[in-house]
Amino acid sequence: MSAEASTEAKTVGRAGLGAFVSLPALGAVLFWSGVAPFGKYGLDEIPTLAYAALRPVIAAVVLFGFLWLRRRPIGILRDDWSRMAVAGFGCMGVSQLLFIGGLSLTSVAHCIILATTSPLLAGVIRGVFRREVPDRQTMLGMLTGFAGVVVIVSDAGSTAGTSLAGDLISLGSALAWVGATMMPRPLVVRYGAPVATAWMLLGSAALLVPIGSLQIVEMARNPPSTGGWLALIYGGAIGMLGGNALWQQAVQEIGAARTFVYLYLEPVAAMILAALVLGEHLTMTQGIGGVLALAGVAMVRKG
Repeated sequence: MSAEASTEAKTVGRAGLGAFVSLPALGAVLFWSGVAPFGKYGLDEIPTLAYAALRPVIAAVVLFGFLWLRRRPIGILRDDWSRMAVAGFGCMGVSQLLFIGGLSLTSVAHCIILATTSPLLAGVIRGVFRREVPDRQTMLGMLTGFAGVVVIVSDAGSTAGTSLAGDLISLGSALAWVGATMMPRPLVVRYGAPVATAWMLLGSAALLVPIGSLQIVEMARNPPSTGGWLALIYGGAIGMLGGNALWQQAVQEIGAARTFVYLYLEPVAAMILAALVLGEHLTMTQGIGGVLALAGVAMVRKG
């Protein structure tokens, strides 16, 4: 095969895959799939506010260090400061605070299912404020994917460790995440996903560190075990940093509406991860839920 033909074949292959799935959105979901179970483990040893505050600190330090080593410009225009502050401090920071707070008060299953209401909440917000009504196929995909999530999580078969307060806080996290996805889109276009994500993480840390400062001191006096540290590092370096950078890239490439629906794959990925790593058995019900979630994403992607 000639070099030209080989290059053309690779290009067609990538285009064919890209027509079905967004690799950045899928990567973000895979990174996030371990955040809730590892976070629940870490919260057994680390105070809630300390855990929430240190995650964006770890992520921001790693990403700014990477950009510095790559000699990438990191400055932003003064006209963009207000939007960046709202996106990072007001949306991402609040979303992360509510997510960890909700996770500490309710079950992982409830936290996941409420987090995946973001696509539906985004559709309502876009309809009310922007007069944007999704087409029939997109709406069907959103509802099908959400139904799949409900089926997967309902198969957990237990409501132990749940609370109304935790559920409401988790729902608030999903609402704040709509803003964290939609607000920074012009910034991602202008500066790129890594730079925009770095500043959003810094804004998130600026909100959470003062709130969690007393518990950070308490944590320093009574440090967690190695497992607790690893859970925190995963949540910061992989969950917040890797997941958020890929998520913003996906929003830039395929738009916020279609990117949101990939959240339906998070419980699917978590279910597979639990089976591979923890040896949990997949049930027929979980398989049906996974198929519905995948079908919902596929419908929206092609809509």
